[in-house]
Amino acid sequence: MTPEVLQFNDCAFVARSMVAAAGRAGLHWDYLPPSLVRPPGPVVGGPLRRKATYFPYLVRRMRAVSRAQVVHVHYGTSARLLRERGVPRRPYVLTLHGSDIRRQWKDPAFHGEIQRAVDEAAHVFFANNDTADNARAARSDAEFLPALVDASTLPSWSPDTGRPTILFVSRWDADKGVDRQLELARTLARAVGPRARLAGLDWGPGAEEARRAGVGLLPRMPQTEFHALMARAHIAIGQATDNFATSEFEALCMGLPMAALGIRIGRPDDGSVPPVMQGSVDDVVGQVLEALNDPRGAARRLGSSAWALPRYDAASYVPRLDSLYQAVSRTTV
Repeated sequence: MTPEVLQFNDCAFVARSMVAAAGRAGLHWDYLPPSLVRPPGPVVGGPLRRKATYFPYLVRRMRAVSRAQVVHVHYGTSARLLRERGVPRRPYVLTLHGSDIRRQWKDPAFHGEIQRAVDEAAHVFFANNDTADNARAARSDAEFLPALVDASTLPSWSPDTGRPTILFVSRWDADKGVDRQLELARTLARAVGPRARLAGLDWGPGAEEARRAGVGLLPRMPQTEFHALMARAHIAIGQATDNFATSEFEALCMGLPMAALGIRIGRPDDGSVPPVMQGSVDDVVGQVLEALNDPRGAARRLGSSAWALPRYDAASYVPRLDSLYQAVSRTTV
C-alpha cells in the first residue's frame, strides 16, 4: 500500500515538481514549502517575540508530519527540525541539494549537523554531479537523484522574431562561476554588438558587474514568468562550472540551444553529459555566433530536449520514489 508521504522543505522547486508529477500518476504527496517550514529570515526581538514568531511554524510542522508515514527532507539543515519537541518521529529520506554537502559538510560549524542528518536518514540522495564524492564519503550508499523539473509545466520553446536574445539563466555568484561568467559576458557583448541582446536576472553579488559588461538585467520574477522568458530566448548561457542546476535543466528540457564555459561532469548513473556548446571563452563565443545564424538548426544538432527529458523530468522518477517510500514506511525509528 502506498504510504502517506510529506515532501518537507524545497530547493529550486524540485519537491514541488515531484509532488505535481506524483499527483498526475494518481499519488498524493503532501508538500510543506520553505515559506511554511520556518521564518524567511532571522527573528529579531526578545525571547517572547522570537517564540511567538516561531511557534506557528512549529505547529504547522507538527501537524504536517503527524499526517505522514514517510518524510522526504530537502536540504541537510532541515532534518533537525524533525527532532524538535512535539514533532512526531517518522522515518525520513534525505536529499542533499548542493551547498549542504558541497560546503557546509566540510565546515566545522555545520559538519556535525549535516552528518547527523545523513546518519539518521533511512535513505540518502544527492542532487549534483559534483557532490558524489562528498555524499558517498558521508554515506557510502548515497544515491544520485538529479534536480528534477516538472516538464509538463514548461512552455514550448518559441524564440521571438526580430533581434535575438542570449539569456544567462543562472544567478551571478561564486557557486555559478561568476568570475568566468563575467569574462564571457564581456567578450560576448563585444562580439555580438547590436546583432543580439544579452539578458540575465538582477540576482547575485556579481549582477552590477554583469550590467557593466553589457548584460541587460531583469528583476527577479515568478518561476512561470522566467519560464516564459526562457521560451522566447534564442540561446541560453548556462553557469560557468562543471555542473548544471535546475534552470539549465529546464532550458534543456524546453529544447533551447545552450552554451557554457568549461566541460561538464558526467552523470553518476549513466556517464552522459549535457549536449551543449562548450569550451574556452573563444570556443563558446565562436559557437554562439554561429548558432545565432540558425538557432533552430543549432537546437536540432544538439538535441537537448531528447537528452534532458528522460533524465530530469520528475515524472520519470515517480515509480522509483514510490517503491522507496513503501520500503521506508516499513522501517522503525
